[in-house]
Amino acid sequence: MLEFKKELEPAEILNLALAKGMRDFYVGYSGGKDSGIVLDIVAQTCPENFKGVLFCDTGIGTIETKKFVIELCKEKNYPLHILKPGNVLLCETCHKTANRTKNFDNKLCPKCDKECTPISYEMLILRFGFPGASSHPATMGWLKWYSILQFIRKRIAAGEKPAILSGIRKKESARRNSKFDKWHDREDMIDFVKPIFYKDNNWVMRYFIENNIKRSPCYNTLHLSGDCLCGCFATREELKLIEMFHPAVFSEIKRLETLIKEKGTAKAKKYGKWGYFKQSTDDIQAQTKMENFVCNDCILDNKLMASDTSRFNEEMNEIDKKLEMVKTSG
Repeated sequence: MLEFKKELEPAEILNLALAKGMRDFYVGYSGGKDSGIVLDIVAQTCPENFKGVLFCDTGIGTIETKKFVIELCKEKNYPLHILKPGNVLLCETCHKTANRTKNFDNKLCPKCDKECTPISYEMLILRFGFPGASSHPATMGWLKWYSILQFIRKRIAAGEKPAILSGIRKKESARRNSKFDKWHDREDMIDFVKPIFYKDNNWVMRYFIENNIKRSPCYNTLHLSGDCLCGCFATREELKLIEMFHPAVFSEIKRLETLIKEKGTAKAKKYGKWGYFKQSTDDIQAQTKMENFVCNDCILDNKLMASDTSRFNEEMNEIDKKLEMVKTSG
C-alpha cells in the first residue's frame, strides 16, 4: 500500500524541532511576508524558546527596510540581532577568515599572521565584480552566511542549542518544490527549521491578511524586501526603480561602478555593471520613457487600460452616430 507523507502544521514542526533537542529559536527575518508570518507564529507558539530576530545588514540594502525591522522589533518587544558581513574578518592575501567559527576575537590570519580586513560588499565587487546568478551562493556566503555561522557558533559556545527558523516553503515555486523535500536541514552544525514548509500561497495570503502581518515598505516600490540588493537576480527594471525610490542605494551602486574602474581587479572590471542584465547607472539615468523601466505588470495594466479606453470611445462614437440617425429620421 502506498504511504503518503503528512504535510505538517507549523506547530507540529516546532514541536518536532523541540523533540530533536533544539531549544533556542532565532527567526531569520528579511522584512518579507513569509518570514514575517514565521516570526508571528514562533513568538506566539513558543515564546519561551523564541530568542529573537536575525537580520542581515548586507551593506547593499535599503535604509527603509532596516528601519522597518528595527521599529517592528521595538514595537513587538522582540530581541533583535543585526548581523553584518564585517563581523567576520578576511585575510586579503590568503583568503582565510580569522574569526568565523572560533577564536571570535582574533584579528590575525591563521595562516600568514597578517591583520585581517572586515568583509564587505565593496571588497567583494573589487575582487570579483558585480555578482550574477551563477555567483549567488558565494555572494550570500560573504554577505550573510559567514556572519550567521559566526553568530550561531557563539551561541553554541555559550551553551545554547540554537536553530534558525526561516520562511522557506516547498510550494512557493516550482523550483523550490523540486529542490526542497524536508522541513529540517543541518549544515555546518547549524539547524534550519521551516515552520510553514508545507503551506501554499493561498494559506500564506490568508494568514498575512487575517493576522495583519506587516512587511517592508520596499514591497511597494521594488516588489521585494530590500534587505539585499546585490543584483544577482535583479530584474530589468529594478535598477531604475532603485534610482526612483531609493536614491541612496543607487548612488552607492554608482560609486562602486567608478571604484571598480579605478581599483578593481581585471576580473572585476570584466563585470563592472550591476545586476543580472549588467546595466550601467549612466544608462539608467538616461532613460526617460516609462516603458524602459516600469515593471511588466504595470506596462500590461497600462496597455489594457488604453485598450479599454479606446474601445469605450469607439462604442460611444457609435452610439452618437445612431442617435444622430434617429434624430434625422424623426
